[in-house]
Amino acid sequence: MSLNNPYTGFTIRMNKMLIKGDLGNKGLFLAVDQGFEHRSDFTISKAANPDYVMNVAEKAGIPLILHKGLYVRYADKHPNLPMVIKLNGKTELFQENRAPLGGLDCTVEEALAICPSLCAVGYSFYVGGQQEASQITELADIIRESRAYQVPVIVWAYVRQHPRIKEEEGYWENVRYAARVAFELGADMVKLYYPRGENGLKKVKEYAQGIYCLIAGGAKMDTVEQAYKTAQDIVQILDGMAIGRNIFQDEKPINKALGYKAIFQGKSIDEALKIYNADKIPVI
Repeated sequence: MSLNNPYTGFTIRMNKMLIKGDLGNKGLFLAVDQGFEHRSDFTISKAANPDYVMNVAEKAGIPLILHKGLYVRYADKHPNLPMVIKLNGKTELFQENRAPLGGLDCTVEEALAICPSLCAVGYSFYVGGQQEASQITELADIIRESRAYQVPVIVWAYVRQHPRIKEEEGYWENVRYAARVAFELGADMVKLYYPRGENGLKKVKEYAQGIYCLIAGGAKMDTVEQAYKTAQDIVQILDGMAIGRNIFQDEKPINKALGYKAIFQGKSIDEALKIYNADKIPVI
């Protein structure tokens, strides 16, 4: 679907997720599936507190990606924060011993029922995984239900196999294939690994021009300037980022998020760094 879609609910929810500026419509999301998906590896212990991360997203004015358990326990303090509820997930435990597959723990209807500020649902899809056929069927049902309720769908699309060959997952050929699969399955946005290789960003965009392509933020960068330079490279070609650790593990997380927003609005790296280097905006 596009922003020209006549269904008002869909358009309203899409607009809540978009940053408008000189570069057109871009998306910036704060992902907080860290505890479930990544062994609760919080380098800043405060970031393990959902209130802390929700405050970062709220004060920065960006949507938050989370699982329903965090929402039902903490969202009463953040009723107006735009939310993306992840419908499936998996742990990292013993992942080398099993095929890639996330369990479904929430439906679109349930997400809408518990979350009045819902702006999208998310689903992890493992392209090429041993459970690919069943995941295609499951995702088709989710997209069908989402269309009925006018809810945008974000697909985490990663090429993944078992045994895992991690170094190959970020090759641009695999990333653009994952983007194309999500596009053809009917997703509205797709979250991808950074496409490694010459002109990888452009090659992904050429292959999936009808979908918002978001790049995963990845591990914490060495410097803020480096992080902003990477973001600028991405949004000159693709459509945004979903960032977790690179924001909420920073000592100045709100400043950092606002610097990213400035980049996405078409501002320079120097302008973004001024925002970051200003006095720290308190989280709580």
